[in-house]
Amino acid sequence: MIYVHTLRPDKVFGACRRFVQAVFGESFIEEEQLDLYKITKNEVKPNTPILLSCVTGYDASGRVEDMATNQKQALSNIALGSAEGFALAEKAINAASKNGKWVMLKNVHLAPGWLVQLEKKLHTLKAHPNFRLFLTLEVTPKIPVNLLRAGRILTFEPPDGIKANLLRTFNSISANRVNKAPNERARMYFLLAWFHAIVQERLRYTPLGWSKKYEFNESDLKCACDTIDRWIDDTAKGRDNLPPNKIPWDALCTLMSQSIYGGRIDNNFDQLLMNDFVKRIFQPSTFESDFLLVDKVDEHGNKLVIPDGLRREDFLRWMYKLPDTQTPAWLGLPNNADQVILQTKANTFIQKLLKMQAVTDDEDLAYQDFDFSVESQKNKSVIGAASRPQWMKNLATSVTEWLNIIPKEELAALKRTVENIKDPLYRFFERECTIGRNLLKTVLTDLNDVAQVCDLKKKQTNYIRGLLSDLQKGIVPKSWVRYTIPGGVTINPWIIDFSERIRQLHKIVAAAQKGQTALKELTVWLGGLFSQEAYFTATRQSVAQCKGYSLEELKLQVSVHSSAVDLDSSSFGMSGLKLMGAVHANGKLAITEDIMTDLVYTKISWVRDQDMEKRSGKQITLPVYLNNTRTTLVETLKFCTDQDKFYERGVAILCTPLS
Repeated sequence: MIYVHTLRPDKVFGACRRFVQAVFGESFIEEEQLDLYKITKNEVKPNTPILLSCVTGYDASGRVEDMATNQKQALSNIALGSAEGFALAEKAINAASKNGKWVMLKNVHLAPGWLVQLEKKLHTLKAHPNFRLFLTLEVTPKIPVNLLRAGRILTFEPPDGIKANLLRTFNSISANRVNKAPNERARMYFLLAWFHAIVQERLRYTPLGWSKKYEFNESDLKCACDTIDRWIDDTAKGRDNLPPNKIPWDALCTLMSQSIYGGRIDNNFDQLLMNDFVKRIFQPSTFESDFLLVDKVDEHGNKLVIPDGLRREDFLRWMYKLPDTQTPAWLGLPNNADQVILQTKANTFIQKLLKMQAVTDDEDLAYQDFDFSVESQKNKSVIGAASRPQWMKNLATSVTEWLNIIPKEELAALKRTVENIKDPLYRFFERECTIGRNLLKTVLTDLNDVAQVCDLKKKQTNYIRGLLSDLQKGIVPKSWVRYTIPGGVTINPWIIDFSERIRQLHKIVAAAQKGQTALKELTVWLGGLFSQEAYFTATRQSVAQCKGYSLEELKLQVSVHSSAVDLDSSSFGMSGLKLMGAVHANGKLAITEDIMTDLVYTKISWVRDQDMEKRSGKQITLPVYLNNTRTTLVETLKFCTDQDKFYERGVAILCTPLS
């Protein structure tokens, strides 16, 4: 597994599966069909709640409702989230516990405080033998631990893929509603089901499909169905047929992209993607028999055309014929998207394993090797311990390696003069050096203290004890996190990244000593700065001050080169940018199957509109994110291109590959 993670991190989960299979046997990982009725009837006591835990956007309550219908069992449904819901829930539980009926409380994760009272109530409840209580909830740490211990937990996840999502949507809508006049209504429902599947399935590829996990769920689908019904009914006015060009497409597109689904979005580029999907799916040409849903469904280049039908049954037959698994291309993503996501998940998995390797005090004692030899007693530390636990020896080795990586040379302060203090770029670099110098001092001091403690030459304090706890788990100490890093990043990549930042600051100090011109012409590793947004602001202010322009007049222009180029008074050079899902060649941006390509040297210029270089063809605005989590938007850059679908394929620029 270690070799696999080093060479092919996207294959880690497959290696883990084989490892578990070899250790525990094949039967350990076989998926058994869940028999909910058997569990409910024979394996659960009346006062034991059955917790149906679901991922966001999926509702397992339908399974309980279907089971109750098949068994002809009375079932009370109550949705929590309001004071009225609490009163109704308590009333229903009291009544059902006496007469042996079933109660299902939905969305209990919205009322964690009330669940504490429920757990106490169930503990003392004397219930009818046939009474059962079902609780549906989303996976969240807010659920009281005692309730989880007292209940039977069943976890439900929707099957992956477009086909499963389409069938789930169509099966949730009654045939009478879909087949209601006018005849075009059924196709509108199919378009909505396809759109809903695309939107939801791309969540599995976050942050590539969407920049974050938005809660697109069944309530959005229900609201969209009601919206379609309202507008179709108002337009058709009771007629059996409605010409496609008479459907209020603009109104539907606006409601879908800005309110029903788009109302959850808070990223401008996600909003652009949502708008693109809505306009492409909800249009008159979708009623043509040759309308393409997917350009390339497999490696042979086959296409997927919209089904030809006007009844619910027609669309269901088409759905059942779809393959069970689909490539990311069905969602508009590159086919290597699976590899990107598997690498991200593998890194997260390894980080969690590292945290689990913390050694307990009992294990420390079990592995201690006390040495009472004369030589050992002569060299005994001031604390008087005879030996060190194994984890302390391992940590001491790691600390020595980290100290060898981090530059030891003190980071000098930039010298102010009457002239350079007026330059916004100089003031920016001065702040960067101050942050770096203070953090470097903290890190070196802490590591030296930890090294002395590991060598039994210094007593532990509460602060050092916290450092020891974090470092042995591979966690970056909180006192070191003074700039934005990806969540869950481990200590080893952080040390390497921090060391590179300090080396860049040494170059900045050396350039500043040569003068303002050298400082301005310095090629900056954007990801190695502590505040990337402030760098763009400082460069803009510097040009405005130098040229005598207002800030509002200056626009950002970018060009990419294979090596460093000469800079004028309005230009600055950057390196280290990573382009995901595209390549820049011959002055234009193009889509590629490569996961990531380098922008070797990026030249940015602040110019006025009238001075901006005229470029032919289309331009695309790409987001510049701090790292691959895509949570921090640094800037936007415009590039020339002859192609489309950059947003759909998740193309973006990263300042640093740290993950």
